Amino acid sequence: MKSSLSIFRLFQINNIIRRYASNELSSSMDFETAKSRLESSSVQVDNETKLKLYALYKQATTGVCSTSKPGLTDFVARAKWTAWSSLGKMNQQDAQKQYIQTVQQLVSSSTSSNQVNSTSTSEETTNEKGQSTEEHVELIKKSPSHWEIVLNRPEKYNAITRPMYERIMEIFDQATQDKQLILISFTGKGKFYSAGTDLADFAKMATSSTNLKESVELGRILLEKYIGKYIDFPKILIAFINGPAVGISVSTLGLFDGVYASSNATFSLPFTRTAQSAEGCSSLTFPSLMGSLHAKDILLFDRKLTAEEAQQRGLVTKIIDQNLFEEEKDKICQHILSLPHGSLLASKSLMQKWTKETFHRVNSYEVENLKQRWLTEEFVQAMMTFVRGRKKTKS
Repeated sequence: MKSSLSIFRLFQINNIIRRYASNELSSSMDFETAKSRLESSSVQVDNETKLKLYALYKQATTGVCSTSKPGLTDFVARAKWTAWSSLGKMNQQDAQKQYIQTVQQLVSSSTSSNQVNSTSTSEETTNEKGQSTEEHVELIKKSPSHWEIVLNRPEKYNAITRPMYERIMEIFDQATQDKQLILISFTGKGKFYSAGTDLADFAKMATSSTNLKESVELGRILLEKYIGKYIDFPKILIAFINGPAVGISVSTLGLFDGVYASSNATFSLPFTRTAQSAEGCSSLTFPSLMGSLHAKDILLFDRKLTAEEAQQRGLVTKIIDQNLFEEEKDKICQHILSLPHGSLLASKSLMQKWTKETFHRVNSYEVENLKQRWLTEEFVQAMMTFVRGRKKTKS
C-alpha cells in the first residue's frame, strides 16, 4: 500500500514538473515571438512605451537592475535605467508576460492607425489632427493697421510648441516691416489663453537625442530669440487674456503695451514647480510692476493670481466682463487706432530707448540660467514625472 502511494505521489510530482516545464517553454516561445513581431512591425511607439518595453525586456532577460546610474547629461541612458530599476524585484516570468501583453496591445491598436497615411506633399508642420502650424497660430488681418494673433490649439490648452514659436516670430518680422500696421493683439481660442510652453515638446526633445547639452542649447537659442522679438517690437502690442494663462504666456506680459483680462482669467508661473527659473524678462519686469515681495510670491512660490489680483499688482491694464469680452476687445482696439498713429509709434520708441538694452541683458542672463536648470537632476525628474503623468491621463 505504501509502495502504491509513493508511486502515485511520484507520478503527480512528475506531471507537475512536466506542466511547469511546458509552461516555461511556452512562455519563452511567446516572448521570443513577441520580440520578433515587434522588431518586424512598423508600429509607431511613443517614448514612454519604448522605455516600458526596454525595462521589461531587460528584466525578463537579465533580471533585477544592478547597474550603476548613468550620468545626468546622458538623458536617454538615464531614462532607461530609471525605467528598468523601477520594476524592482519583479521576477523574469512576470516581466515576460507583461512584455508580451504590451506588444499585443501595440500590434492590435496599430491596425487602425496604419490606415492613416501621410499623403500630403506640403512641408508644413502638422499635428495629431492634421492642423498646420499656421492654423495653430492663426493670423487675422482685421484691417491694414490691425492684426490679431490667435493661439488656436484649444485641445491642448493653446500650449506653445517649437513650430508655433517660430511662426509667431515670423509674424513679428512681417509686422515690423509692414508700414501700414500699427497694432497687434494677442488672444487664445477656447477657454484658455495659453498653458505656456508645451512640456511634451520639451520631453520629446530631451528623449530624442543622447546629447542633452546640445538639446538644451538649442532650447536656449530659441527662447532668447523669441523673447528678443518682444523686446524689439516697434508696433503697439496688446494681449486679450481670455482665460487661464500659464508660464511664458504670463512672463512676457511685462513686455506688452496693454494687458486686458477676462474676469475669469488666472495667471500662474510654475517655474519652481517644474524645476525651472524666470524667463521673459520677468525677473526684472515683475518686481518693477508690483514690488519685490509680490513678484516673489509669483516667481518663487507658485502663487496663482486672479484677474483682480493681477490688476491690483499692475500686471493687468483692465478687467473685462467675460460675457462682454469680444465686444470690449473691439472697442479697445478701435480706441487705440483712433489715436494719431505716428505719435503712438514714436512714443513707444522713446520709451523703449531707455529699457531695450537692459531687457536684452536680462533676457540673455535668464535663458543662460534656464539652460543650467535644464541640466539639473531636478529638471530631469520633473520632465519624467510629467511624461508619466500624461501617460496615466491617457490610459
